[in-house]
Amino acid sequence: MKHLDSHFHLLSMKKKGIKIDLPENLIGIEVSTTPYDYLERKDLIPSNVSFSHGAGPWCLDEEWYVSAEDARERLLDCFKKFKGDFIGEAGLDFHWNYGSKKDQQDLFRVQIEISEELNVPIIIHSRDADKELLEILNGYNFSASGIMHCFSSDITLAKAALDKGLYISFAGNVTYKSNTSIQEAAKYVPLDRILYETDSPYLSPIPLRGKPNTPENTDITSEFIADLRAMSTEKLREAAIENFYTLSRISSSQCGEKTI
Repeated sequence: MKHLDSHFHLLSMKKKGIKIDLPENLIGIEVSTTPYDYLERKDLIPSNVSFSHGAGPWCLDEEWYVSAEDARERLLDCFKKFKGDFIGEAGLDFHWNYGSKKDQQDLFRVQIEISEELNVPIIIHSRDADKELLEILNGYNFSASGIMHCFSSDITLAKAALDKGLYISFAGNVTYKSNTSIQEAAKYVPLDRILYETDSPYLSPIPLRGKPNTPENTDITSEFIADLRAMSTEKLREAAIENFYTLSRISSSQCGEKTI
Protein backbone atom coordinates (compact mmCIF):
# COMPACT_ATOMS: atom_id res chain seq x y z
CA MET A 1 0.00 0.00 0.00
CA LYS A 2 1.15 3.54 -0.73
CA HIS A 3 2.12 5.82 2.16
CA LEU A 4 -0.09 8.93 2.06
CA ASP A 5 0.79 12.35 3.45
CA SER A 6 -1.55 14.90 1.91
CA HIS A 7 0.36 17.95 3.21
CA PHE A 8 4.02 18.45 4.15
CA HIS A 9 6.79 21.04 3.77
CA LEU A 10 10.18 19.65 2.77
CA LEU A 11 11.81 23.07 2.55
CA SER A 12 10.77 23.89 6.11
CA MET A 13 12.15 20.54 7.23
CA LYS A 14 15.45 21.30 5.51
CA LYS A 15 15.69 24.77 7.05
CA LYS A 16 15.08 23.31 10.50
CA GLY A 17 17.85 20.75 9.98
CA ILE A 18 15.47 17.79 9.99
CA LYS A 19 16.71 14.75 8.12
CA ILE A 20 14.62 14.18 5.01
CA ASP A 21 14.26 10.41 4.78
CA LEU A 22 11.00 9.82 2.94
CA PRO A 23 9.16 6.51 2.54
CA GLU A 24 9.89 5.03 -0.90
CA ASN A 25 6.18 4.54 -1.56
CA LEU A 26 5.19 8.08 -0.48
CA ILE A 27 2.39 9.90 -2.26
CA GLY A 28 0.92 13.25 -1.32
CA ILE A 29 1.56 16.97 -1.69
CA GLU A 30 4.72 18.94 -0.97
CA VAL A 31 3.18 22.30 -0.18
CA SER A 32 4.21 25.84 -1.00
CA THR A 33 3.98 28.70 1.47
CA THR A 34 5.04 31.65 -0.72
CA PRO A 35 5.49 32.34 -4.47
CA TYR A 36 8.78 31.18 -5.93
CA ASP A 37 9.77 29.03 -2.96
CA TYR A 38 9.58 26.30 -5.60
CA LEU A 39 13.05 27.34 -6.76
CA GLU A 40 14.36 26.12 -3.39
CA ARG A 41 11.96 23.18 -3.09
CA LYS A 42 12.20 21.59 -6.51
CA ASP A 43 15.29 19.44 -5.89
CA LEU A 44 13.77 18.06 -2.68
CA ILE A 45 10.53 16.76 -4.21
CA PRO A 46 10.44 13.09 -5.32
CA SER A 47 9.00 12.46 -8.77
CA ASN A 48 6.02 10.54 -7.37
CA VAL A 49 4.93 13.43 -5.12
CA SER A 50 2.60 16.25 -6.17
CA PHE A 51 3.44 19.89 -5.45
CA SER A 52 1.72 23.24 -5.14
CA HIS A 53 2.27 26.95 -5.61
CA GLY A 54 0.66 29.29 -3.12
CA ALA A 55 0.74 32.30 -0.85
CA GLY A 56 -0.37 31.79 2.74
CA PRO A 57 -1.70 34.65 4.88
CA TRP A 58 1.75 35.09 6.46
CA CYS A 59 2.89 36.49 3.09
CA LEU A 60 1.20 39.76 4.03
CA ASP A 61 4.10 40.37 6.42
CA GLU A 62 6.82 39.53 3.87
CA GLU A 63 8.83 42.20 2.05
CA TRP A 64 7.77 41.13 -1.44
CA TYR A 65 4.05 41.53 -0.79
CA VAL A 66 2.42 44.50 -2.53
CA SER A 67 -1.19 43.52 -3.16
CA ALA A 68 -3.45 40.58 -3.85
CA GLU A 69 -3.36 41.37 -7.55
CA ASP A 70 0.44 41.34 -7.57
CA ALA A 71 0.37 37.98 -5.76
CA ARG A 72 -2.05 36.70 -8.41
CA GLU A 73 0.42 37.58 -11.18
CA ARG A 74 3.32 36.01 -9.31
CA LEU A 75 1.40 32.78 -8.81
CA LEU A 76 0.15 32.61 -12.40
CA ASP A 77 3.76 33.06 -13.47
CA CYS A 78 4.76 30.12 -11.26
CA PHE A 79 2.17 27.89 -12.90
CA LYS A 80 3.28 29.05 -16.33
CA LYS A 81 6.96 28.31 -15.64
CA PHE A 82 6.72 25.26 -13.41
CA LYS A 83 3.17 23.95 -13.86
CA GLY A 84 1.98 22.43 -10.59
CA ASP A 85 -0.73 20.17 -9.24
CA PHE A 86 -2.43 22.28 -6.56
CA ILE A 87 -2.66 25.91 -5.46
CA GLY A 88 -1.99 26.80 -1.85
CA GLU A 89 -1.76 26.73 0.89
CA ALA A 90 -4.04 29.74 0.98
CA GLY A 91 -6.57 30.96 3.47
CA LEU A 92 -7.18 32.83 6.70
CA ASP A 93 -5.27 32.93 9.98
CA PHE A 94 -6.66 35.29 12.61
CA HIS A 95 -4.73 33.58 15.39
CA TRP A 96 -1.54 35.35 14.31
CA ASN A 97 -3.26 38.35 12.68
CA TYR A 98 -1.10 38.64 9.59
CA GLY A 99 -1.87 41.95 7.90
CA SER A 100 -5.52 42.97 8.09
CA LYS A 101 -8.52 40.66 7.86
CA LYS A 102 -9.51 42.29 4.57
CA ASP A 103 -6.05 41.77 3.10
CA GLN A 104 -6.09 38.11 4.14
CA GLN A 105 -9.49 37.67 2.53
CA ASP A 106 -8.38 39.37 -0.69
CA LEU A 107 -5.28 37.16 -0.97
CA PHE A 108 -7.38 34.07 -0.33
CA ARG A 109 -9.99 35.05 -2.92
CA VAL A 110 -7.49 35.53 -5.75
CA GLN A 111 -6.19 32.02 -5.14
CA ILE A 112 -9.68 30.54 -5.23
CA GLU A 113 -10.09 32.30 -8.57
CA ILE A 114 -6.80 30.87 -9.85
CA SER A 115 -7.96 27.42 -8.73
CA GLU A 116 -11.07 27.75 -10.86
CA GLU A 117 -9.28 29.37 -13.79
CA LEU A 118 -6.54 26.72 -14.02
CA ASN A 119 -8.68 23.80 -12.82
CA VAL A 120 -6.31 22.91 -9.98
CA PRO A 121 -7.60 22.00 -6.50
CA ILE A 122 -6.93 24.50 -3.73
CA ILE A 123 -5.32 23.74 -0.36
CA ILE A 124 -7.04 25.79 2.35
CA HIS A 125 -5.49 26.96 5.62
CA SER A 126 -7.87 28.17 8.33
CA ARG A 127 -7.16 29.10 11.92
CA ASP A 128 -9.53 30.97 14.24
CA ALA A 129 -11.44 32.30 11.23
CA ASP A 130 -14.55 30.12 10.92
CA LYS A 131 -17.09 32.90 10.41
CA GLU A 132 -15.14 34.65 7.68
CA LEU A 133 -14.16 31.38 6.03
CA LEU A 134 -17.80 30.30 5.87
CA GLU A 135 -18.70 33.57 4.16
CA ILE A 136 -16.01 33.05 1.54
CA LEU A 137 -16.92 29.38 1.00
CA ASN A 138 -20.49 30.42 0.28
CA GLY A 139 -19.33 32.82 -2.45
CA TYR A 140 -17.57 30.29 -4.71
CA ASN A 141 -18.33 27.01 -6.46
CA PHE A 142 -14.91 25.38 -5.95
CA SER A 143 -15.31 23.73 -9.33
CA ALA A 144 -11.80 22.19 -9.12
CA SER A 145 -12.42 20.95 -5.55
CA GLY A 146 -9.73 21.24 -2.88
CA ILE A 147 -8.64 20.33 0.61
CA MET A 148 -9.38 21.82 4.00
CA HIS A 149 -5.93 21.04 5.37
CA CYS A 150 -5.08 20.42 9.03
CA PHE A 151 -8.76 20.67 9.89
CA SER A 152 -9.00 22.41 13.25
CA SER A 153 -12.66 23.32 13.63
CA ASP A 154 -16.00 21.62 14.21
CA ILE A 155 -18.73 19.79 12.33
CA THR A 156 -20.41 23.04 11.23
CA LEU A 157 -17.40 24.10 9.16
CA ALA A 158 -16.80 20.52 8.02
CA LYS A 159 -20.35 20.30 6.64
CA ALA A 160 -20.00 23.62 4.81
CA ALA A 161 -16.75 22.47 3.20
CA LEU A 162 -18.24 19.10 2.25
CA ASP A 163 -21.25 20.84 0.70
CA LYS A 164 -18.79 22.66 -1.57
CA GLY A 165 -17.24 19.38 -2.69
CA LEU A 166 -14.05 19.84 -0.68
CA TYR A 167 -12.02 17.12 1.00
CA ILE A 168 -11.01 17.35 4.65
CA SER A 169 -7.55 16.43 5.88
CA PHE A 170 -6.65 15.75 9.50
CA ALA A 171 -3.20 16.28 11.01
CA GLY A 172 -1.50 15.25 14.24
CA ASN A 173 -3.53 17.70 16.32
CA VAL A 174 -6.54 15.37 16.00
CA THR A 175 -4.70 13.11 18.48
CA TYR A 176 -4.50 15.81 21.18
CA LYS A 177 -6.78 14.99 24.09
CA SER A 178 -8.38 18.44 24.32
CA ASN A 179 -9.32 18.62 20.62
CA THR A 180 -12.68 16.91 20.95
CA SER A 181 -14.36 19.05 18.27
CA ILE A 182 -11.73 18.01 15.72
CA GLN A 183 -12.18 14.39 16.76
CA GLU A 184 -15.95 14.67 16.27
CA ALA A 185 -15.35 16.11 12.81
CA ALA A 186 -13.00 13.21 12.01
CA LYS A 187 -15.85 10.82 12.81
CA TYR A 188 -18.37 12.88 10.82
CA VAL A 189 -16.55 13.30 7.49
CA PRO A 190 -17.67 10.68 4.93
CA LEU A 191 -15.11 8.04 4.06
CA ASP A 192 -14.97 9.22 0.45
CA ARG A 193 -13.87 12.74 1.50
CA ILE A 194 -11.31 12.10 4.20
CA LEU A 195 -7.53 12.60 4.01
CA TYR A 196 -4.73 12.68 6.56
CA GLU A 197 -1.44 14.55 6.73
CA THR A 198 1.50 15.52 8.91
CA ASP A 199 1.94 19.22 8.04
CA SER A 200 5.62 18.37 8.61
CA PRO A 201 7.65 19.66 10.31
CA TYR A 202 4.79 20.86 12.52
CA LEU A 203 2.09 19.28 14.69
CA SER A 204 3.58 15.93 15.55
CA PRO A 205 0.94 13.50 16.84
CA ILE A 206 0.92 12.06 20.31
CA PRO A 207 3.20 10.46 21.55
CA LEU A 208 5.65 12.59 19.51
CA ARG A 209 4.13 15.98 20.33
CA GLY A 210 6.82 18.65 20.68
CA LYS A 211 9.24 16.83 18.42
CA PRO A 212 9.87 17.59 14.72
CA ASN A 213 7.29 15.95 12.47
CA THR A 214 8.03 13.90 9.35
CA PRO A 215 5.83 12.21 6.70
CA GLU A 216 6.30 8.77 8.28
CA ASN A 217 4.08 9.89 11.15
CA THR A 218 0.84 9.73 9.18
CA ASP A 219 0.83 6.09 10.27
CA ILE A 220 0.12 7.29 13.82
CA THR A 221 -2.55 9.79 12.79
CA SER A 222 -4.35 7.45 10.39
CA GLU A 223 -4.47 4.71 13.03
CA PHE A 224 -5.91 7.18 15.57
CA ILE A 225 -8.62 8.32 13.12
CA ALA A 226 -9.51 4.73 12.28
CA ASP A 227 -9.92 3.97 15.98
CA LEU A 228 -12.17 7.02 16.37
CA ARG A 229 -14.33 5.76 13.53
CA ALA A 230 -14.33 2.17 14.84
CA MET A 231 -12.97 0.82 11.57
CA SER A 232 -9.84 -0.91 10.39
CA THR A 233 -6.78 1.22 9.75
CA GLU A 234 -6.27 -0.54 6.43
CA LYS A 235 -9.75 0.38 5.20
CA LEU A 236 -9.29 4.02 6.23
CA ARG A 237 -5.92 4.23 4.49
CA GLU A 238 -7.28 2.61 1.32
CA ALA A 239 -10.14 5.12 1.18
CA ALA A 240 -7.90 8.14 1.82
CA ILE A 241 -5.43 7.03 -0.86
CA GLU A 242 -8.26 6.66 -3.37
CA ASN A 243 -9.51 10.13 -2.38
CA PHE A 244 -6.07 11.56 -3.04
CA TYR A 245 -5.94 9.91 -6.46
CA THR A 246 -9.36 11.39 -7.25
CA LEU A 247 -8.03 14.86 -6.48
CA SER A 248 -4.87 14.17 -8.46
CA ARG A 249 -6.93 13.27 -11.53
CA ILE A 250 -8.64 16.66 -11.34
CA SER A 251 -5.28 18.40 -11.51
CA SER A 252 -3.63 15.98 -13.97
CA SER A 253 -3.73 18.47 -16.86
CA GLN A 254 -1.39 20.74 -14.88
CA CYS A 255 1.16 18.09 -13.88
CA GLY A 256 4.67 18.64 -15.22
CA GLU A 257 8.33 18.03 -14.76
CA LYS A 258 9.80 19.43 -11.58
CA THR A 259 12.46 21.42 -13.43
CA ILE A 260 12.80 24.99 -14.59
